[in-house]
Amino acid sequence: MANDKTSRGYESLGQCAQETIEQYPTPEEAATAAARRHHVFRFWPWEIGSLFLAFGLIAATYSVLAHFDGQKVPEWPFSINLNTLIALLATIMRAAMLVGVAEVISQTKWTWFSRPRPLSHLQYFDDASRSFSGSLSLLFVAPGSLLGVLGALITILSLGIGPFTQQTIKTVPCVHTRDELKATLPVAHFVPGLGTYYRIGAGLWEVQVDIKGTMVNGITNPTGNDTAIIPTCATGNCTFPSHNGITHSSIGMCSSCIDTTSLISGPTESNTSSVNYTLPNDLWVSPQSDMAYLNVGSGSLDWATSMFSPEFASIIEMPIINVTVLALTTATCSNDGGNLSCPISAEDGGPAGFVSTTCSLYPCLKNYDATMEKGVLSEKIVSTQPAAVNWVEADISPGGINPYMNFTAFQNPCPVDGEWYDLSNISSVSKTEGRIFTGINIDGKNYTVPDGCLYKMWFPYVSALNRFMSMNLLEGKCTYNARQGSAVSCDDRWWLASLYNNKTATFDTLNTAFDQFSTAVTNKIRTAGASNPEWSSHEVVEGTVNEMTVCTQFQWQWLLMPTILVAATGAVLIAIIWQNLRDHRQPVWKSSLLPLLYYGFSQRAHQEDPSRPVMDLTELNQAATDTRVKFRNDAKAGFTDVTPSIDDIIRRRGRDIDVDSLIGDR
Repeated sequence: MANDKTSRGYESLGQCAQETIEQYPTPEEAATAAARRHHVFRFWPWEIGSLFLAFGLIAATYSVLAHFDGQKVPEWPFSINLNTLIALLATIMRAAMLVGVAEVISQTKWTWFSRPRPLSHLQYFDDASRSFSGSLSLLFVAPGSLLGVLGALITILSLGIGPFTQQTIKTVPCVHTRDELKATLPVAHFVPGLGTYYRIGAGLWEVQVDIKGTMVNGITNPTGNDTAIIPTCATGNCTFPSHNGITHSSIGMCSSCIDTTSLISGPTESNTSSVNYTLPNDLWVSPQSDMAYLNVGSGSLDWATSMFSPEFASIIEMPIINVTVLALTTATCSNDGGNLSCPISAEDGGPAGFVSTTCSLYPCLKNYDATMEKGVLSEKIVSTQPAAVNWVEADISPGGINPYMNFTAFQNPCPVDGEWYDLSNISSVSKTEGRIFTGINIDGKNYTVPDGCLYKMWFPYVSALNRFMSMNLLEGKCTYNARQGSAVSCDDRWWLASLYNNKTATFDTLNTAFDQFSTAVTNKIRTAGASNPEWSSHEVVEGTVNEMTVCTQFQWQWLLMPTILVAATGAVLIAIIWQNLRDHRQPVWKSSLLPLLYYGFSQRAHQEDPSRPVMDLTELNQAATDTRVKFRNDAKAGFTDVTPSIDDIIRRRGRDIDVDSLIGDR
């Protein structure tokens, strides 16, 4: 019944459908009959074009993501972002892929039926070219159709293109450079700067009140904001160019200390019947009431030469000041179960030991490594170099005095016009107009170097610093009485109590105190100092301003799957075209329904000459364009009123083929 119904349906279209299935011509007959030219590629232009589009889009995806890799997330109008662009590219790419894949699956159904197959397979192939579920079904219905199965797998896996391409974009915190901004740190090539000191008499100079306040703070609160360097950094995250781990250098003050506790003698009884512990420079302390528990003084260190190391001996020749601190302390006592065992028995202040520390404060060149993160400046001292008197520049003999001499240090290596020079090649610096050169003796040898490579502290300023520290800041005694609790009284030298450290002073605490004091003074010098030799101009080192932002990270591994699918699409399309080129008998019909209408269930319809090849897709489309039909859905369902008749179409086709044959023979 089914066959009858089918036959009647095709009778309405062909009016004389054959009951028997005729065979294809033999290869010899086909070779003879295939007069029309076979142009396979003309049937795949859209699929080939879509394949190139898919390849272009996957390449564009790689290019876009590689371009923005490590870059700040772009901000585009209308809230469009990088994810939106990649999603759009992925959607178009998938659509372009499936254009070709769908037609490949459709074309394979015609070769699938080159052997007897269930007619339902036709519907499975058609569904597979249209949907995910159809492709999934085809894997089980027609596993022997290699290209069909590959096309179905590509269709199924293509669902992952969108999610996979989105995974390629990862946002991570990153540092973004603000090129329009500059970071700065103050440095000084020369000190004093303009207005930082004044003359009070013949050979006498005094520092301004601001540096005096800095020095007091340097003892009482050395790590406070009052003595800190304030950089210019708009975002709070800045870096500075570095060479050999050094970002910048500045003239400043350094300290070097030795432990002179072993030179303390006593107890001895003084004229006032007090029991004293004394240093060779006559500094003394006494554990008795209202006596000195802390004594600070400055002066020559000839009494302590036995304690000098070679390095310390070299830096005290021309210091700013040499200072000694002598104090009673419990830090040197031994603790036996809470009971202190001290060199000095219990007096008014209780049992105690003693400590003596001698320090030299001297001009020096400081080399720094600086960064600023989250608003906090981190400056590490990489190295220091003492600044000795430059006898060559002052044109005096070593040990002489010239009021205009400078304590000078040579920066080694030194940058000049973007190049770095050391003592081995400093003489090769070009003597351009306006560049000043200065003589200096380094390790017994004279050099002439660019003045910009020298860091200087002028002798009158050193003298002014020495005057204030020796007469006021670092000179005085602090006494103790039981009524004071744990505090000492330093009268008008109240800042010295910080060195006492609540009777727990040690060499380490005093050494740290003077190091922090030197840092505080250096910071002031850097902000108040000048460029070399322009006294009125302040100098800064410039850096890069960075900001924490969100950047794109390209995770290329997630693009492998889409790339493989695009490549697989190209492979199956090439394979089906190659198959069509090899088998000329099978026309390229792809997803067209017209072959079913014109050929139905027989290999040749409407008494067509079996020696002629079946119509290709172009011919079928032309014939369908010229044909008008009516579909009946009654008891005699099918296409009726065919105009022109199928026989007319076949005769016309025969004439066209004969003409092509004649042209081809020529």
